[in-house]
Amino acid sequence: MNHQTPMLNRLVFLTLAFVLLVGVSTQAAAQALLDAATHPKFVNPLPIPGRLDVTNGGKYDMEMREVVQSLGLVAPDNTPLMTTVWGYGQPDDVVGGFAPSYPAATIVAYSGVPVDFKWKNKLPKYNFPGGPGAHLLPVDPTLHMAHPVKVGIPTVTHLHGGHTESASDGLPEAWFTQGYKERGPFFVKKTYHYDNDQEAATLWYHDHALGITRLNVYAGLAGFYLLRDDNETQLTNSGVLPGGPYEVEIVIQDRMFDANGQLFFPSTGAEIEPGFDPLPPGPSIIAEFFGDFILVNGAAWPKFEVEPRKYRLRLLNGSDSRFYVLEFQDAEMGGTAQPFHQIGTDNGLLATPVELTRLLLAPGERADLVVDFSTQTEITLRNFGPDDPFKGFNPDGTISDGEGGVAPAADPATTGKIMKFVVNQPFNNGVPEATVGLGTVLRDDIAALEQNGATRNLVLFEGLDNFGRLQPLLGTLTDGSLTWFQPITENPMLDDVEVWEVYNATEDAHPIHLHLVSFQIISRESFTGIVEEKEQPQHDGSTGVGGLLTEVVLGGDARGPEPNEEGWKDTAVMLPGEVTRLIAKFDRPGRYVWHCHILSHEDHEMMRPYYVGMMLLAKGGASVTSGDRVDAPVSNGNIPSAVVLNQNEPNPFNPITQIRFALPVSGPVELSVYNVAGQLVQTMASGEYGQGEHVLTWDGRDAFGNAVSSGVYFYRLSAGASTHIKKMVLMR
Repeated sequence: MNHQTPMLNRLVFLTLAFVLLVGVSTQAAAQALLDAATHPKFVNPLPIPGRLDVTNGGKYDMEMREVVQSLGLVAPDNTPLMTTVWGYGQPDDVVGGFAPSYPAATIVAYSGVPVDFKWKNKLPKYNFPGGPGAHLLPVDPTLHMAHPVKVGIPTVTHLHGGHTESASDGLPEAWFTQGYKERGPFFVKKTYHYDNDQEAATLWYHDHALGITRLNVYAGLAGFYLLRDDNETQLTNSGVLPGGPYEVEIVIQDRMFDANGQLFFPSTGAEIEPGFDPLPPGPSIIAEFFGDFILVNGAAWPKFEVEPRKYRLRLLNGSDSRFYVLEFQDAEMGGTAQPFHQIGTDNGLLATPVELTRLLLAPGERADLVVDFSTQTEITLRNFGPDDPFKGFNPDGTISDGEGGVAPAADPATTGKIMKFVVNQPFNNGVPEATVGLGTVLRDDIAALEQNGATRNLVLFEGLDNFGRLQPLLGTLTDGSLTWFQPITENPMLDDVEVWEVYNATEDAHPIHLHLVSFQIISRESFTGIVEEKEQPQHDGSTGVGGLLTEVVLGGDARGPEPNEEGWKDTAVMLPGEVTRLIAKFDRPGRYVWHCHILSHEDHEMMRPYYVGMMLLAKGGASVTSGDRVDAPVSNGNIPSAVVLNQNEPNPFNPITQIRFALPVSGPVELSVYNVAGQLVQTMASGEYGQGEHVLTWDGRDAFGNAVSSGVYFYRLSAGASTHIKKMVLMR
């Protein structure tokens, strides 16, 4: 890259944001879009997802398929429009099953009752990642992403909020294409096992494939996963909490549509910051996405006819980038916010309800609410969050513009409206009113976790990739910004309780999500510091611009979590200019990830792997993540009669490949990579390994972290008296 790295200052990012917005507007103007402002509102009935009851456990097949369904869209002449989407659902031969749909059927599971799901990719075989019909949506092949060699769409399902074994977590590099023909380097198995060994909570499942999560979720691959337990069941059966038809899940998402009612996701091929590598023609990722249509449960601005009673509403922000600031108002415009109660967070019930008149809901967050509709004839759920990146609140409660002023609220004609509740159904006297209210005890007090492990100092950065595009990044105070493929820096020991201090050195708020764990928010505190520029390695061996946070001074104004955050969380809002402190217990071994849940950020390197338990160390000190199945039982079928070294997958590859081997008995192992001159490039493994199968991943780098060139390489396995050698091809 020929580039004199610019200073990471506000001017750079203001210019970048302007260019991105211009690019999106230009692209939208070139393609006729459905007009959100004139589209009818509060006409469509609220779709209620079907519920797949798995509370007795068992094994289930779930397919990902393309379907055509109504999202409640109409043309300007009021002609109904149908939309092509992707959805999860059961096979057609399942009697009484739920067909694939957007959103998917809600899975209802029970705490302590494990369940298995075999996730099957039956999407159309598009020519991915390039060419005609590359995806339902525009794919940017310049990103670090799942790159099948043949024709296929990569997918992998993540149970968001689940306390799940690594092999079933839905890691971004555990992707697979149709029929499992191609698999990512961390693919372990087809059937995922969910222990459900946590308390009742509002979880959700969605696609998590590397580099295209935003597209696959936008296409429709998402659904709720409600986990019940004895305590919640008793509260419902005794009439404390609303249940049955009075418990409704609600996912809010923003979208754009072309004039024919098909999904439109903006992309731009324009070069952003001059002086960087020229951006190849074709689709390009944008920094954030803000649609002008609001969908609730897959319907545009629906209405929900309710009785004059309390309802339990399980809210999920399933949007790409949009933060919602929600109010239940007694009028469509100019109304008064009505009080409601929050009874639960991402991962469980609060100790007692919290009364609110406004709810901040970030992408990926859930809020368990009880709303009383007995005092009004109509209630409109409105959004006062911005149509731009959220930067926090001012001291007076207004939305901050990041400059001491007030940011404009969402467009009141479109994105400022969510849905309407119409109180026109007769009260069912056969079901008593729920008794939950302020002071109701919902559970025992949540004991504060006690730290026995490390305190980690982590940082959120904004950088520029090798094409000059905005690149959100994670990193540490010590190392600065880091991209996905760089060595793991977060390595909690098994059962350690750690504190993660996350400094937000960007200008926007970010919802940070940790896989595996439920955490508690300890505090937030302002800080000042200087972000110095640094060269930022990219996945393809090029260089962008990253940052290093220095001269940090804390503000001394630490405050605890908001009252409605004093429960178990898996996603937390990190405000700009603040350090947010979390505490969590890391009690399952293996590889997991943490990332921003703004999906356009996650897909553009704002995601990092972490590893629980012992990791191998390569010679030279470089970390090598082992895909060792330490948290999956080794069956007799996985124990060979002799040492086995498999061909790497994929092959050819760029830049990551997976190497599998299996041992008949435990013993010393060394697995190394050599170039065609016979020179050692990287020692992948050196130490004792147990009997059974093992998986290692090579990222195309030498022991010093340098990307190696394209070409033929050999990997050699020495195990006891046995030596095996195979060839692989790196094609950059």
